[in-house]
Amino acid sequence: MPSLKAGDRIDCRIKENNIVSSYSQYDDTRTFEIVAADDAGYYIFVPGYIYINGGTILDATRCRRLDIDPRFISEQIVYIMESYVHQISCHMDGTKCVKCQDFFTMAAPNQLDGTFLCRSCKLNPYR
Repeated sequence: MPSLKAGDRIDCRIKENNIVSSYSQYDDTRTFEIVAADDAGYYIFVPGYIYINGGTILDATRCRRLDIDPRFISEQIVYIMESYVHQISCHMDGTKCVKCQDFFTMAAPNQLDGTFLCRSCKLNPYR
């Protein structure tokens, strides 16, 4: 599985309001933002002006369970398999702090468990 994560943008092919495999016939190509990933695929954000079959509305419970940014609550998300990614449009360079959840561009994991802890959280453990 490629190293795609939340914040990356991907292009998917669409046929009759369904996201189809990158090897299938298609009517249109759209760009979507990945909001969460697991071992088998990706959860992508579908903007309100695009209708895709099989989408679900994100609620607070699912948002916490999948570790999705709360700004996507009440928005439509769709789960896709890796084979449905036609191409990678944009990689998000950087990562977010495991403690304060702030995003830092060009940051890399700096902890033994593969997470990132920002300098502010290192210096002030009560932040």
